[in-house]
Amino acid sequence: MEFTPRIQQILKILLTRKEPVSKQEIADELGVSKRTVQREFEYLELCIRKYQIGLVNQKGKGVVLKGTKENLSKLSDRLGGQQYPDAADRDGRRRRLLFELLRDRTPRKLFYYSQMLGVSEATAGSDMDALCPWLEESHLGIVRRPGYGVILEGDERDYRDAMRRFIEETAGQSDAYSSGDITGEVFAEALLDAADSGIYSLLEGDTVRRVDKVLRGMNEPKILQLADSAYAGLVIHISIVIERLQQGAALKSVPPEMGNLEFWDDYDLAVRILEAMEKEFGIPIPRGELSYVLLHIRGAKMAYTGEEREFPSDLGDDKLLPMIDRMIDVYNEGIAEELKEDEEFLRGLLVHLRPVLVRLSTGLRIHNPILEDIKEEYAEIFDACRRASKVITEETGYEVNEEEVGFLAMHFGAAQERVRENNQYTRKVNIGIVCASGFGVARLMMTRLKDKLGEKAILKAYGKGEINKYVISGTDFFVSTMNLDQLPVDYLQVSPLIPPRDLVKIEYKLEDYSHIRRDTTATPFNRRLDEAYFLIREIKSIIRRYRKMETSETIRFRELLQFLTMQVTDSLHAAAALRDGIEERERLNSQIFPDLGVALLHCRSGAVREPVFISCTPRGGGNFKDPYFKGIRAALLMAMPVDDDRQMHAEVLGSISGAMVTNEYLLRMIKTGREDEIRAELARELKCFFFDYLDRS
Repeated sequence: MEFTPRIQQILKILLTRKEPVSKQEIADELGVSKRTVQREFEYLELCIRKYQIGLVNQKGKGVVLKGTKENLSKLSDRLGGQQYPDAADRDGRRRRLLFELLRDRTPRKLFYYSQMLGVSEATAGSDMDALCPWLEESHLGIVRRPGYGVILEGDERDYRDAMRRFIEETAGQSDAYSSGDITGEVFAEALLDAADSGIYSLLEGDTVRRVDKVLRGMNEPKILQLADSAYAGLVIHISIVIERLQQGAALKSVPPEMGNLEFWDDYDLAVRILEAMEKEFGIPIPRGELSYVLLHIRGAKMAYTGEEREFPSDLGDDKLLPMIDRMIDVYNEGIAEELKEDEEFLRGLLVHLRPVLVRLSTGLRIHNPILEDIKEEYAEIFDACRRASKVITEETGYEVNEEEVGFLAMHFGAAQERVRENNQYTRKVNIGIVCASGFGVARLMMTRLKDKLGEKAILKAYGKGEINKYVISGTDFFVSTMNLDQLPVDYLQVSPLIPPRDLVKIEYKLEDYSHIRRDTTATPFNRRLDEAYFLIREIKSIIRRYRKMETSETIRFRELLQFLTMQVTDSLHAAAALRDGIEERERLNSQIFPDLGVALLHCRSGAVREPVFISCTPRGGGNFKDPYFKGIRAALLMAMPVDDDRQMHAEVLGSISGAMVTNEYLLRMIKTGREDEIRAELARELKCFFFDYLDRS
């Protein structure tokens, strides 16, 4: 006898208390009335009788369980192993009721189900009414007769169909199965979990395992070609056959519409399968069961690999192909021609439709575990496939159910996506990276984006003052750490380190622009020659003038600026002007990067006549101690003049900034290496930049 959820709660309270407990205390703990608890006690005594446990009422004290320690332990174990949906969980409660109706085909009073579910008889009756549409899909009905009870009524074949649907749906609710990895192995595990769980088990786990083992051991080509979900369905079908035969419920006759089974394709395979099952389970299997298994094999989805195979079908290809042609026209006339030229789609749909027609003609339903997801996520495709399925109805007279429409949507949706990808124009997008100078933070950002965006974009760094009409005309959109609202440009304002949320915004905008056509013009060859010559002179100058400086580890930020600016200028006035420019840049965005262990101090200034690059570390190889430095080990100073070649200056110095991210060896040398080691690696880095620039030109 089953325990209702409320009786379980009462028994658990009694089992944990050694002293008598009053019914009012139990009611208070459960949050119900005392009268409700008293009513449950009438049924509770019957439930625990088979455990040889009784209830003892102690006047003025309450009630206590009486029984041996061993019997009380058995009762506790039983309660721990039984699972129930909360009575307030309507869907879970109805699922449990459906399970009970399918599991036990003996008449039961409505009171029995109400107690089991922990609800009133009226609610239990209402739940049964709600289950009727589901049962009617398998041609079953709920019969309620006064004085007799409640029972399912219907043909044995229909009853088995309902069992199969319930089992597939239950297995499909497991985390592994709902993850989208719908393989036979995953489905089998989910099915076995459901079979072993007890509450929703219509099949014994041992039966399922043995059937699976026999089928895999047969090495039949047709079985091996079954789609994963179809194979799991075959295991369910045969397991139902075995268990129903063991319960004395056999299919002894063949449906008249199936005629002589020996004329059917796969008849010999079905015979071999049942002979193997007879040997495994030691039971005779009537001929009527042969038709049940044969129908599943004929209606099974096959694993499509692109190879042609022979499949049973009531319609030959000479009729199927024109039907597919009409379905495509109805689905979407605008892309019909492209779909009809998609050989992968046509072959896959042809393979799919052959068993579909068998299932429709025999009333064999297929479970679609992702139907609701398809209807929600791909509503337009599903609706279009519903319209296209009407062609099947017109040609054959068979109504196409939603599960089959869902599978059609997977075929049509994949083909539609291929059409979209084939028709989509794509190009590289020109993105401008903007900071105050165009070669400090902008180059660091550009290096990070180049790693993330790859070949999808052409990236260039600019100072804010360089954004003129020529730059704007050659750029799709800008990415900046600053507000560019005053400029007539499309831009995204982001953090200098470009966190994931900013990267997503950039990728979305890049995707939009990549499908918009734009005219491009080639850069004159002579101009590229001039640029190459300019770069050669500039790179040689930066390498020659590079110096590594050392200073006290306790130096403060402003003192460090004063020290470094004096190294690259020729007067106190020029040093002060350069220092002011770097400090102003620091106020806009910090140039200290703790994750890299360096500071990138930079600006554009009239205080220098040509680009310069130097570095500085604390004496002794430690860290800068001033908290403002956040534990960095080196400071880099880069400065460029204000002249007509500022874009080229920015390209060169920007490549050095970017190398702090991409060239770990150079970064390590900057922090710990000798000046000659740093100069040698700097030369190699600028050489790579030079040739890369020529390739981009």
